Amino acid sequence: MFSIDIDPYNIILISIVVLFLQKIVSIIGKQTIQNHISNFYFTHVNKNSSFKEYTTKQHELSQLIKQQKSISAQDEYAKWTKINRSIDKLKQELIKLQEINSLEKSSIDNITKIAITIITTIPIWFLRIFCRKNALFYLRTGIFPNYLEWILALPFFKSGIIGLTCWMFCVNYVLDNLVFLIKFPFENSISKPIAPSKDEESTKVKEIK
Repeated sequence: MFSIDIDPYNIILISIVVLFLQKIVSIIGKQTIQNHISNFYFTHVNKNSSFKEYTTKQHELSQLIKQQKSISAQDEYAKWTKINRSIDKLKQELIKLQEINSLEKSSIDNITKIAITIITTIPIWFLRIFCRKNALFYLRTGIFPNYLEWILALPFFKSGIIGLTCWMFCVNYVLDNLVFLIKFPFENSISKPIAPSKDEESTKVKEIK
């Protein structure tokens, strides 16, 4: 399979950006991104959609339920029955609107999923297929031991050359450590273990005996 001659600087820049985006997606989560995009679409792009109608009818339903609870079915039977019919009608309309919204949200989620794949996966595979034999760096002789230079040059180069495989491994390693350093302060704290007192230790010894 042939390779494409791309400037090493462009390969380095593209790989860093794409791998960084991969980490962002993995931290946030695809499902969360899809939910945010679909909510943005329904609230800002397609304001006249069934989503707005669904929200309005939900509010109407909650108001009718409150009104129904505030009156007695025995004392105001006619009014209570009328409200109950309105509630049943709204529930049926909400079911239909929910089905429409689910289909529309599903299509938006699929588009978002494809876009994420195009942005975060296809460029990496393109580089791996067509630029895997492009030399990115040349190491000075003697800067590393011979065996280490040989390992860094794997799988396509002679010793002293750094290619895409080694470069992407290093970038991923650095990004993983950065993610850890950023997330670590927000992790749930673990209480410091407390050494048992002498009385507790003696009690345990007695129980064992």
